[in-house]
Amino acid sequence: MHVKRKIGYASAISLALIFSTANAAGDGSTSSNTTPMTGKQKATAIGATTGAVAGAVVGGPVGAVAGAVVGGVVGHQGTDANGKVAPNREVSSASKSDSTVRSAQDALNAQGYSVGAADGQWGPNTMSAVRRFQADKGLVQSGTLDSATLAALGVSR
Repeated sequence: MHVKRKIGYASAISLALIFSTANAAGDGSTSSNTTPMTGKQKATAIGATTGAVAGAVVGGPVGAVAGAVVGGVVGHQGTDANGKVAPNREVSSASKSDSTVRSAQDALNAQGYSVGAADGQWGPNTMSAVRRFQADKGLVQSGTLDSATLAALGVSR
């Protein structure tokens, strides 16, 4: 491998680590933001850092950028508001229907957030409708039926 390429890889990895870990640590050294990061923001930053490093090792600077994007999305989507790994609420078509999901689907459809048929199955249409509802109501956009979302929908478990 050429020296220039090695320097490029090292630079990409170093920059990704410096900016992302300083932000994830919440020490404010690279940001003028005075409010501490939430757990979800930290998980996103850590996911982006990990993805950037892995991408830089495999594909150089372009790989670092692609890895940071993918890692950031995975870190953000896979965690709850506190940065903990979110439970997978997806229900396979072979599973029994869930009455809470069905009630939430009915409530979403009634309020204009179309999920299609209220079948009690957790899928992409339901998740999308839940996120739109959460955004409109000022709730954390987790895409899950957390207690705040269920309360706002008027649904009990």
